[in-house]
Amino acid sequence: MSAWIVSRDHLDLLLSAALAWELTVPEQADATGRTLWKENLVSVAYRYPADRDGTRPGPADFRDHHVNTYRFARYPGRADPEVVAAAAASLAYQSCEHPEWPESAACRWVTNLREQASQRVPAYVAAHGPVDPTRQKTGEHGWHMLIDLDKTRHVHSVDGWAVPDRNVFIRAAELRTPPTKP
Repeated sequence: MSAWIVSRDHLDLLLSAALAWELTVPEQADATGRTLWKENLVSVAYRYPADRDGTRPGPADFRDHHVNTYRFARYPGRADPEVVAAAAASLAYQSCEHPEWPESAACRWVTNLREQASQRVPAYVAAHGPVDPTRQKTGEHGWHMLIDLDKTRHVHSVDGWAVPDRNVFIRAAELRTPPTKP
């Protein structure tokens, strides 16, 4: 497995959803972000013991002490549960390398957020329509289509995997086709 330090934006996306869905309160956002980032750092340091501060995989300007400086900044747009599920899965994947991860508060928090996001997808799609990956601008690859062995098409968000920018929710909303009324 490989792992990297996620960006502040990645944490902001997750916490924006958690606040929108009332899974956490604003007073806990900064501390929760610091907890998540610390676990991510512990994981990457465990996975790559020869790497040192400033050389770990992740944001180019990241230094270990940055985990203590996290301050939440809300994401613009409506929290899209498909993007949030991908972002939560990514953080879990980047943070699971060390042996204490499964019992950590960060693991419980991320698992809960991922489950909440997954449960919200059907209602969100019913209200706002499905994402149509073909509506992406040329060169954008935030969403893709997978066809399984039964020939069933599945649309997946990869925007949450690396969180390319702070407009992920807005871009996802623009790619949704309005639901058809019966």
